[in-house]
Amino acid sequence: MGMIVAATFLLSFLNVGFIAVLQRLMRLLDHDIEGNNPYPWRTELVYTCYYSAVTAFIFVMAVNSTPTQQPLWINGALILMMSYTDAVKTRINIILPLVITVGLFFAISRLFSFWLILTLTIGILLLLAERQWFFPFDQHPVIILSVKAIIGGISWAGLTVTLHLALKETISMFIVYLLVTAIVYRYMVTLRREHVNQVETARNVIYDNLTHAYSWLSFRSDANFFFENYSELSIIAMDIDNFKQINDTYGHLAGNVTLQKFAAVLEAVLAKQTHGAKLYRTGGEEFTILYPGVTAEAATLIAEELQEVVRDLQVKTEKGETIHMTISMGVENRRMDDKSAIEIFNRADRYLYVSKRNGKDQISFGTDE
Repeated sequence: MGMIVAATFLLSFLNVGFIAVLQRLMRLLDHDIEGNNPYPWRTELVYTCYYSAVTAFIFVMAVNSTPTQQPLWINGALILMMSYTDAVKTRINIILPLVITVGLFFAISRLFSFWLILTLTIGILLLLAERQWFFPFDQHPVIILSVKAIIGGISWAGLTVTLHLALKETISMFIVYLLVTAIVYRYMVTLRREHVNQVETARNVIYDNLTHAYSWLSFRSDANFFFENYSELSIIAMDIDNFKQINDTYGHLAGNVTLQKFAAVLEAVLAKQTHGAKLYRTGGEEFTILYPGVTAEAATLIAEELQEVVRDLQVKTEKGETIHMTISMGVENRRMDDKSAIEIFNRADRYLYVSKRNGKDQISFGTDE
């Protein structure tokens, strides 16, 4: 019993330390809170290299330890492998740790076992199935821990044959495996939930919570960046006409749905028709587009297209009623004497209210004042 307690403490310390460093590495390299990285597996390969280095060190320690200590180190590598596969998302970086672990074991220990090859195959299939149907891992503790127990059991059955271990020693190591796996799993669940909360907080700063357009804070930051790095910068300020009437007639929930549909339609057009234009919610029913690197003519064409798309937009209420809407817009471009992006925005906003005064559902420019 004393050996099991000591081994559990030692391997828990080893795995928690590994995960803590891995988390630091992830925060250093992965800033993609928007989920736009098309090749996340490339970043995860760096983590897999770190995992491989630690696993190689553990196996070297196992080879150079006494026969009674050797299973303990191997158990540490096995638990590390199972913990690491929870930390990564891409299939290649789920498969690689298993292949690397078994390969390092064969290479460093100079022992070969078909049983471990079978264990590798079963482990890969189980982990891929787990990731396919039971992700994220913190939402399915019974399934995740059961998969870990199965892979651990099969692994220790194979290691018993390969290392000629006594049954009592195998049972002790498997008990340690189960205990440490559960402890480390709980630690990783805590880390994941903290990470999810941090990402959500960061997203709420970057995005508007209701429409998922970019927020006012993002607008200020991006506007300054575009002003400093682009000689051409167009700003389109817009406002949904008679939005208060929509709220008063159909209710605030319908008004919220209208804002969401409106933003989604505009985002779709910008994604398809522009290169780099971004939509921001800068007020209640006020939205602004930053379009860097284009001429006034290009910005005007986009404004006209958005106006037509919004005219055709229909939003259904829960009662089956149809909401139609129009927008008033102000379009302005950078001038030679502008000292900041906010000057461009203020003019665009002023032209927006020219459109309002002139009857709404219009686009106004500097020449319309």
